[in-house]
Parts: sequence; C-alpha cells; structure tokens
Amino acid sequence: MTVSVTAWVLLAAQLTNQADRRLEVYSRVPLLQCGVASLPQHDHPARIRSDQAPLVQVVAANGTVTTPRGNATAPPVSVTDLRVASGEIPAARYTVTDGERYRVLVYRNRCGETVRLVADMSNRADLLGDFGFVLLVIDAVAVALAAWLSSVVIGAGFRPLDRIVSAVEYVESTRDLDAAVPHDPGDPDETARIAHSVNSMLAALARAKLAQHQLVEDASHELGTPLTSLRTNVALLLRSELNAERKLSMRERRQLLVESDAQLKELSALLAEVVDLARDPRSAEDFDLLNLADVVHSAAARARSRNPKVGFDLSTRSAMIEGQPLMLERAVLNLLDNAAKWTRADQRVTVRIGVGDGHVSVCVADRGPGVPATDIDRVFQRFYRTVEARALPGSGLGLAIVRQTAEAHGGCAWLSRREGGGTEAWLRLPRPR
Repeated sequence: MTVSVTAWVLLAAQLTNQADRRLEVYSRVPLLQCGVASLPQHDHPARIRSDQAPLVQVVAANGTVTTPRGNATAPPVSVTDLRVASGEIPAARYTVTDGERYRVLVYRNRCGETVRLVADMSNRADLLGDFGFVLLVIDAVAVALAAWLSSVVIGAGFRPLDRIVSAVEYVESTRDLDAAVPHDPGDPDETARIAHSVNSMLAALARAKLAQHQLVEDASHELGTPLTSLRTNVALLLRSELNAERKLSMRERRQLLVESDAQLKELSALLAEVVDLARDPRSAEDFDLLNLADVVHSAAARARSRNPKVGFDLSTRSAMIEGQPLMLERAVLNLLDNAAKWTRADQRVTVRIGVGDGHVSVCVADRGPGVPATDIDRVFQRFYRTVEARALPGSGLGLAIVRQTAEAHGGCAWLSRREGGGTEAWLRLPRPR
C-alpha cells in the first residue's frame, strides 16, 4: 500500500512538472516576449483542451484581462496574477481548480507586459484517477494473495504443532502416559525437538508412575506382615480380657506386649523409610555447600547410639560438596546401620572419606559374611533382602534410599566385596565446580 501511494504521488508530481516545462517552453516563444496585447487576434475555442497550446492572456495592473479574439473559458484572475502585474514578484506558477483543473504560469515579459499562460490539466486528473484505480486493484489482489499464502504457510507450519497438541490433549483426557507424540521426518527441527521433549517428559512421568505403583504394592506387602502380627497379638489380649476361661497369664501378656511394641517400632521405621523413599529428593530441602566430613561424623554419632555394641572407626578429611545435609546424613546412617547388622562385638566398622578427580566418596566397610555376587546389585532394589538378611531386622529400603539420594545429587552408590571378607559400601558424589 505504501508503494502504491508513493507511485501515485510521484506520477502526480511528474505530470505537474511536465505541464510546467511545457508552459516554460511556450513562454520563450519570441512573439510572447513583447507586444503580446497587439498581436493579431485569432479565435480560441470555448474551452481549452489539453492537446492545444495554452491560452495566452495579458493581465493589467488593475486586473483587466486581454485575450486575443475569442472567449475561451479560463479561471479568473488571482491575487498571484495581480502581484506579478504590479511588479511585486517577477513570475509565479500555481494550480487552480475552477470546475476544471488548470496549471497557470504568469510572468512579465521584456516589454513589461504581464503574460498569463493557462494549460488545461483535466487529462492529468483522468490519468491519475485511472492509475489510482489500477494501483487499488493491484493492492487488493496482492493483499488477497498474501493472505492466501500466509494461510498456506502458517497452516503448513502449525500442522505438526496441531498433531502435538492433539496428542497432549489425548494424554490429558485418557491419562495414558504410554502414548507418544507423532512426528514426521520432514517436520521442522523446532517441531521435532518439541515432540522429542514431550515424549521424554511422558516417558519420565510413566516411569515415575510405575515406580509409585510398585512402591505402593511393595509397601502394602511389607506392611502387611507386621500389621498381621500386631493384629493377632491385640486379638489375643482382647480375648483374654473378655473371656475369663481363656485368660492369659501375666508372663504371656507381658510377652505379647513386648512383641507388639517391637512390631510397632518395626512398623514405624518402615513407614518412615517408605515416606523418605516416596518423597521427591529434589524438593525435600535446599542444596547447600557443606563439608562431607561433618555429615559423616553426625551420622556416626547417631549410629553409635543406635548400635552401642558396635565400634566405628572414622578416617575422614575435609571434602566440600553441594548437597542436602539431612538427606545425605540419612543415607550415610543407612550405610552404617547396614554394616552394624553384620558386625560382631569383636569387630569394628571402618569409615573413610576419599577425594578424587572431580568427586568425593564415603566407604563403609564391615567384616560380615559379604553379599553374594548374584545379589550385589539387587540389594539396592526396594524391599529386596538377601536370604541371610531376612533373619535380621530391617525393611529392605535402606540401600534403596542410599541410591536414590546419590542419584539426586548426581552421584552413585554400589557395593563391593572386601578383601579378607566382608562388604564395602560406597557413596560417590560430585565436587562443586
């Protein structure tokens, strides 16, 4: 549209310039340089036509106009004409509209006469009107074509996004996290990346949902054992109180209460570990710059109070990391408790901190029977317990919490067989950059 307006304005200016040049050339005709009023008179048409020479008039200072014989239609004398006739200005050009459009050149010739040349510009108006109409049609076609092309291009560009939106809406309505967002090899790179990101997110959500489902199932199974035992003991005590014929002795009641107390403690510990395992480690607490040695000493103090018959030998050094102090302390405490279960009174658990290239590590070593090679990786699974461990207290969640904490900190955890017998449990964490 701007181009069309500019073209129209330029054409109008060009036509005006052409008319001015034509009048200028005509004003140099020798006959018009002196004695114009005394020229032989000749007839003029009633209207000035654009294909004719301009109308010649002589304007007196009092405004009287002399035109060679004839009564051709011309615009009336203007103030500009009178200014030239009075000698105020030497010449002037102007455009006037008086029913028709005229271009006027008024000047004083060598003899002091004020000559007025009037050219018809009606053809200019017609040409500009036709040209403007053509430009308007071109602009309308261009706008329509641009709109059509835009709709085609935008439609083609948004078609892959429409597929992604439809797939996401399907997942939202069906809760089917296994549904994948389709994308064609010919899709733009940006669309392909969006589809890949959405698919990765859906896969992560599916894994989280599966892990949550497995945790609920495993927890239900593990919680069932202490709950069943506790329910049985409570039922026996209640029956003893309600049925005098089946009354339990004081020793039997005391034994049931002791067992119930132990089962409640086991149940409380199991629930606490399930909650820790189910909690999102990234949102549990903030990451702080801390010394791993402080975490190990704090965990060791708690382990000594929980395992008074077991000795712990610490070999620590300063090792700065970025982590969640409470979660890390819980993970180290789980390693210490796990080692204490397999340590006799005449043995000791050793703990050492190592600093490597870009990482720090905690190693907790015991002199127990060791973990069978077939179970050395499986012990980090939730609720998994080796055959030997089933005779000892524990839920099978301690090492799972250790691995989850390690991975939440960008590290890893593993077990290895200790030279000379026993097990080494490792927790490796990255150093701050």
